Amino acid sequence: MNEENTSWQYKPDGQKTVPEPRLDGRPPAKSPSQRSAPNSIEWTASEYIEHARGSSWYIVLTIGTVGLAALVYILTKDFFAGAITLILGIIIGIFTMHKPKEMTYRLSSDGFTAGDKQYTFSQFKSFAVIREAGLYSLNLVPIKKFMPIISAYFAAKDEEKIVNLLGQYLAYEERGLDTIERLTRRLRF
Repeated sequence: MNEENTSWQYKPDGQKTVPEPRLDGRPPAKSPSQRSAPNSIEWTASEYIEHARGSSWYIVLTIGTVGLAALVYILTKDFFAGAITLILGIIIGIFTMHKPKEMTYRLSSDGFTAGDKQYTFSQFKSFAVIREAGLYSLNLVPIKKFMPIISAYFAAKDEEKIVNLLGQYLAYEERGLDTIERLTRRLRF
């Protein structure tokens, strides 16, 4: 058996092997994991998708909220539960009037930064790229059960750089929009 051409080497107790110098004087070739990759990527995008809502959308919200509050009151005979339903409808209406902020996102070997919030890669188990109707978003899937998925929109031209950098730290997962995301987009929320 020819041992000169084997690519596998035993490394006891995590010892590192030093590559042997080449005869032609050039430095040894780097393995794919050693090749240089972009150290960080930074981009600016909208915090979330802004949907155009006319006055008819708010009229439907008002009718739906009042109808739901009445139904809750009829079923429970509890004035407080009906009032809470009305308050939630008002909060939703106020929230939809806010314009999304422009956020700065950054991916680096230290983790992911969205505005002022910083996350380490150890907080996530995988990532996915969602492509829908010309929009691209990055979804970071958390390890913790009740932590929400972290999303960030990006330009299509940055997809390869983002996937290559994240692929060094997290597993890629094929995903689509979940039920809540599909519902909110359908309701233009």
